[in-house]
Amino acid sequence: MLARELRQKYIEFFESKGALRLPSDPLPTDDPTLLFTVAGMVPFKAYFEDRATPPRRSIVTSQKCLRTKDIEDIGDISHCTFFEMLGNFSFGDYFKKEAIAWSTEFLFDVLKLDRSRIRVTIYQDDQEAYDFWRANGMPHERITRLGQKTNYWPANAMVEQSQGPCGPCSEIFFDLQPHLPFDQEWDGEGTRWLEIWNNVFTQFTGQGTGADYKLIELPKKNIDTGMGLERTAAAINNLAGPFETDLLRPVIAVMEQLSGKSYTSTPDSTTDIAFRRIADHVRATTFLLGDGVTPGPSAQGYILRRLMRRAIVAGIRHLGFESETFMDRAVPGVIENMKDYYPELVDRQEAILEAVKLEEKTFRDALRNGLGRLEDELAKGTLDGARAHYLYQTFGLPFEVTAEVALERGITLDRAGYDAAEVAHSEASKDKEKQTWVVTDEGTKELLRNLPHTKFVGYTQASEQTQLVGILQSGKPLQELAEGEEAELILTSSPFYAESGGQVGDTGTITFDQERGAGVVYSSSFAVTNTQKRDGLWFHHGKVTSGTLTLNADVTAQVDTARRAAILRNHTATHLLHKALRSILGTHVAQKGSLVAPDRLRFDFSHSAALTDDELASIEAEVNAAIYAGYGVETVETSQDDARERGAMMLFGEKYGDVVRMVSVGGKYSVELCGGTHVKNTNEIGLFKIISEGSAAAGVRRIEAVTGAGALAYLNAKLATLESAGALLSVKPDSVPEAIERLQAHAKELQSELKSLKSAAAGSLADTLLAEATEKDGYKVVIASVETDDVSKLADELVGRIGAGVVVLGAVSGEKLVFVAKATKDAVAKGVHCGNLVKAAATAAGGGGGGRPDFAQAGGRDASKLGEALAAARAAL
Repeated sequence: MLARELRQKYIEFFESKGALRLPSDPLPTDDPTLLFTVAGMVPFKAYFEDRATPPRRSIVTSQKCLRTKDIEDIGDISHCTFFEMLGNFSFGDYFKKEAIAWSTEFLFDVLKLDRSRIRVTIYQDDQEAYDFWRANGMPHERITRLGQKTNYWPANAMVEQSQGPCGPCSEIFFDLQPHLPFDQEWDGEGTRWLEIWNNVFTQFTGQGTGADYKLIELPKKNIDTGMGLERTAAAINNLAGPFETDLLRPVIAVMEQLSGKSYTSTPDSTTDIAFRRIADHVRATTFLLGDGVTPGPSAQGYILRRLMRRAIVAGIRHLGFESETFMDRAVPGVIENMKDYYPELVDRQEAILEAVKLEEKTFRDALRNGLGRLEDELAKGTLDGARAHYLYQTFGLPFEVTAEVALERGITLDRAGYDAAEVAHSEASKDKEKQTWVVTDEGTKELLRNLPHTKFVGYTQASEQTQLVGILQSGKPLQELAEGEEAELILTSSPFYAESGGQVGDTGTITFDQERGAGVVYSSSFAVTNTQKRDGLWFHHGKVTSGTLTLNADVTAQVDTARRAAILRNHTATHLLHKALRSILGTHVAQKGSLVAPDRLRFDFSHSAALTDDELASIEAEVNAAIYAGYGVETVETSQDDARERGAMMLFGEKYGDVVRMVSVGGKYSVELCGGTHVKNTNEIGLFKIISEGSAAAGVRRIEAVTGAGALAYLNAKLATLESAGALLSVKPDSVPEAIERLQAHAKELQSELKSLKSAAAGSLADTLLAEATEKDGYKVVIASVETDDVSKLADELVGRIGAGVVVLGAVSGEKLVFVAKATKDAVAKGVHCGNLVKAAATAAGGGGGGRPDFAQAGGRDASKLGEALAAARAAL
């Protein structure tokens, strides 16, 4: 059975049981401890912890996961960094009885596995699990009871008094050696038994400490399961490991074709290890780039870069790719093999290939420099682990390369020190890159858990009569908010757009009018300075400007419409810019980041070279042409599949549900999935002007632009500058370029004259210094302070004319001193050493330096001691 068939059967089976299929979510957004999704349940932590409401209480996924904990083992027959985890999840829906029954049904009725090749383990005190397995035909001797170290989640939960949700689990194992007689005694997973599925029954929550610790049964019990696609596909097809499956073997076949070498499935073959390492890392690279991760020095980008560099080194050292790139030629094989379930890879293929090409080329250049630096380090006779990690971080030299070269020099590297530096870097990256909102107050948790999701009405209106259902100040709930106090307000419905997708949050006011008898109306007002969203709730940040706001009051939410209009213009203009970039530069262009603010827009995109003036002019012209065409802008909610069929662009790193919002400009002119707010017609944008273009990161360019009144103000400012320049040059504005060219030509003439004068002055100075030369032991000596821009050049002239002798010159450069000494061969033969002379001078002036007998340079820190320094040099003779 093909792995893709296994995946499809699993998904369809649980859909038939009422589960909602959700797309993979490989980049965690609300967990500061993780850079990547490492298990199928990670995207659903908020549901398991009852912090958010799932779209359905039963869910099924094939989750893209990445784990690099065992990265050094990649290349053996079983380990992978990137893998797919099949999972079925229940949040208070079905529980243990159904989970075990459906596991049995799927394994034996759908996959048609031989019952004699399956055994299960359960937690030792979980009689329910035992009874359900027996009821579904599992023989007693094939059910093994184990302790909480292996069959509880988290492991040793009761011993370690784990806080929060926990529960027993039941693991399912497949027999890899069915020819051997069955042994009821369990000696753990090994060469015979392979775990293919784990069912976690989250039915308790741990509370208290010490003697007061106890497990409390949850009112809503959950199911969390995981079946590794690669290992299960290998097991049920009697294959040696995941690299023999249809998920990875085709990638190896591509590498065989490119390298001219053969893969023999040998566990300890150096060549085969390289094949497997490259296959895994190329697949991981393809998916990470497809999900919007960019190679970089920290966080997710660091992990991606590390994977790519390990693959490149393996190709260079073991498969013969010393002089040519290969990863970009392997990526299409991954995409072709995975496109059926992940069609977005096809949409993003050009951008993925562009990023891979650039990174491999850049790394190969750095690798050459890194090997040179490594030789310098090893010449010192030692190299500690931290320094080896520096070489990796700076030049990309993997540990194994550094270790091999070091071993050739008789130096053994400190692996522990390298690993410690690696961990420190990784933790620093997490701290820097992964920020999230964490609620600790129990009252706030309860409030947020019980509030319904905020209804956003801002697509069609800028004002809304609504109810104030939450007031949070410093993370704690309040009943009212007085004038001058700052807080976050939560409403039942809101016209305020919450910051997301690069678009800034709306600002405006929330007002509360209360009649207090005799027709007197008491008004309160809250100025909204930003709007954000978390777990389906809108948080309106701001400050009470008058009166007092009371919880559960009926309020009026009003968006700042002028600011919103400017944001609309810039957001739709961003879509037009994206379209123009792909039209003019190529379809490899993909959005890598954006900012849509009222005063400007910023767009980061994948492209390896700076844009030319002609390209920028063409892009600007195309955007403005679309504005003047008066294209209508329409939005529609549809399915992901329908949007893809209609050519909608799906942005890197964005997470889409089954229902997506599609924004179309001019029918099919520009079609993107987008949750932001937009103009109704492009002519509302008015004008588009690029104000800057530059590098945002390796392989990523950045354009900043303004629109509408902002663009007009920018152009007027430029015109005012031009008019001022014209006034200063006494010419009309349109004659400024010619006037500047005349000034430049005149300045060039003056520079030439000045150079001639300096040369003449230097010659005159040389004559004076030579005339004042003294003699010592048969050679001439010139030691003097000079005022010249080029001390070394003057020293050259003096030595060239002195015959036999030595020249020591000192000059003030800013607040420091510069010393230069040069000597003829005759002087050196008589014992002159320029290095000693400048060292003596520099030391007297608080500096240092040295050099060869015939030439040396040095610097001094104290310019007031120039005379003393030159006297010290003379004394050193």
